[in-house]
Order: sequence, then C-alpha cells, then structure tokens
Amino acid sequence: MSRNIKISLTIAVLGLLALLALMLAELGQDGRSDAPPPRRLTAAIGGPFTLTDQNGVRRSAADFAGRPMLIYFGFTYCPDVCPTALDIMGGALDILKDNAPQAYAQLQPVFISVDPARDTPPVLRDYLSYFHPRLTGLTGSQAEINAVKSSYKIYAARSEAQDGSGNYNVDHSSFYYLMDGDNRYLAHFDHAVTPAELAQKLAQNLTVITK
Repeated sequence: MSRNIKISLTIAVLGLLALLALMLAELGQDGRSDAPPPRRLTAAIGGPFTLTDQNGVRRSAADFAGRPMLIYFGFTYCPDVCPTALDIMGGALDILKDNAPQAYAQLQPVFISVDPARDTPPVLRDYLSYFHPRLTGLTGSQAEINAVKSSYKIYAARSEAQDGSGNYNVDHSSFYYLMDGDNRYLAHFDHAVTPAELAQKLAQNLTVITK
C-alpha cells in the first residue's frame, strides 16, 4: 500500500471518529423525550485564540468578531489533502460570490497551521498565494497551536518517519468548521465535498444567521 493511500486512510478514519463524536453529542441532546429544542454545540467546538497571521500581525478571535469564519486546519508541507481542501474552499468561495454575494462578503476563510515549526508567517504567505486571496493564514508557537487544536477538537500528530531531507508528515483531521460571528460553532463539512456542494451548504447556513 502506498504512503499516500495510508495517509488518506488514516485521515478518513480519524475524520469518521470525530464526526461520530459530534453525532453522539447531538443525539445526547435530542434523544430524550424531555429534551429542550435542538441547539448548536456552542460549548463543544471553538474558543478564543491569539495567533500570528501570514503578514506577521498578531490576530485574535476578537479581530473577526461579527464575521462568520470558515476554518480549515492543515499544514503547508501537506502533500495532497490540504491543497485539495483549499482548492475546494476557494472554488466554493467563488461560487458563493456569484450566487450569494452578501454571505460571501461577510464570510472570513481561515487556514490554521498544525505545523508551526515549519509554517512561519512568510511560508504561510507564499503558500496561501496559490489559493484564494481572501484566505487568512494563522500560525503561532506550539503551545498556542495546541490550545487552538484542543478548543476546536482537532487531531494532529507529527509522524516519526522522515525522508532523506528531514521532511515529515503531520496526520490530522480534515474538516471545514463554520463558526458564526461570535465564534460559536454552526456546522462542519467533510473535505470530500465538491466546491458546489460546499457553497450550497455555506449559503444555507449563512442565510439563517444573516436574517
């Protein structure tokens, strides 16, 4: 089995486990006959953060207050999953711009590195230039990234294996998280969606919170 296939299978399994945890949490809220009306898992995913953007500027969650965020966690040395996910995100944003311009104008797409040792601001700036111009990249110290991973329930672990140049892989969960203007969880989407499907899901969720 090739290394890329093993990586993809690992990510898929981790993604399914994370999704199952979210579904079980929702069932725990809604499965009781005396349960209150369904509510968003606002306490389960998300929280304050302070990181550094691709231009070297310190940014906190408060800087994005009032704007929904579409967040993807990954790393710039990712061989396949991350660039594919960012291409899908960029395509969805372009579709959203044409079909739901108000939602597009409000939405802030964010890429948060899970590999801060290599993903310095200049590296992030160069990497994100190949994707959508609206993307904000965030990195920080390992402690800062660990805190954000914990808040957003992200799995990410550096592989022990290295190639001849010392490069290594980082196995990580692969979801898009949609947060509202108060940095509260709205929805998550698997990276296997098409740009059109993601744009449709974003428009549906953003229409609800902009009414």
